Amino acid sequence: MWTGFWSLNRLSAGLALVLAGLSLSACASTSSLDDLAGATPTGSAFTQALFKNYSYLAHSFGNGAPSGSSFDAEGAVSIFDDSGEASTLAEAFATKAMIAAHGVEPAPEPSIDGASAAARDRLLQALADGKDRFPTDAARAQTDFDCWMLNSAVDSQHAAADQCRASFGNSIARLEHDLHPPVTAAPPPPAAPTANYTVYFEFNSWSLSGEQLTVLQQAIATARTGGQSRIAVVGHTDTAGEADYNQKLSLKRADVVTEALVDMGARREAIQVSGVGESDLAVPTPDGVKEPKNRRSVITLLP
Repeated sequence: MWTGFWSLNRLSAGLALVLAGLSLSACASTSSLDDLAGATPTGSAFTQALFKNYSYLAHSFGNGAPSGSSFDAEGAVSIFDDSGEASTLAEAFATKAMIAAHGVEPAPEPSIDGASAAARDRLLQALADGKDRFPTDAARAQTDFDCWMLNSAVDSQHAAADQCRASFGNSIARLEHDLHPPVTAAPPPPAAPTANYTVYFEFNSWSLSGEQLTVLQQAIATARTGGQSRIAVVGHTDTAGEADYNQKLSLKRADVVTEALVDMGARREAIQVSGVGESDLAVPTPDGVKEPKNRRSVITLLP
């Protein structure tokens, strides 16, 4: 059974040790690749996922490769080669698949250099934490690593090794993300909405009535509960009278509202006061028209 495997002396010693210790009843007459067809995997979700992945790799060589076969549905790894060495690689992947089929966890392949040694340490740490919690992603990371290591041992398979190495980079990152998802900062609280209140004045007056004071109390209450921290007060007039006089009158209307708000608890430094005279009419009118809805002060609560 193992003649072809042992002839490929560049395959990892770690896999050779696994093979040497493996006792399968079919070993005396068939290869592991032959055994895959009738294998029914047992064991944990992790070993069953390993069996599936190693089986895909074992059938990704030469004439044994199913049409369009690949490591997974996304086609991240797809290996085709007709060489004798590749046939032996297929047997190596099949052997690891059969180990997993019996519910045994085959160890990841030994590393071959500094980069792969660091990658293997990273893999072992992630497997220790994740093989039971995220068995599918953990099995994918291990199989990608073994694909990288075993193909690296064969000169004709270096392109495949590079492909498996790239796939390992993605799969180990996905497993680590599973284990340690990034903490998402809580979104900032929504800004307090703006709110407008309007008080109206008699002709040529800047005095507030009791009814208008009630409106200002509502504005203060809204600011306290809604979180608004700034207030804009803008005085207005109608078009009756001279424009210069109306400008001054509008500012008086804004000032009297401001004083009332301060008396009710608003901070004076938080209030912006302005008067715009007859330049911003609520109800457009010709010059010289007395319009009650234009004689006003508008209080805007701002975040």
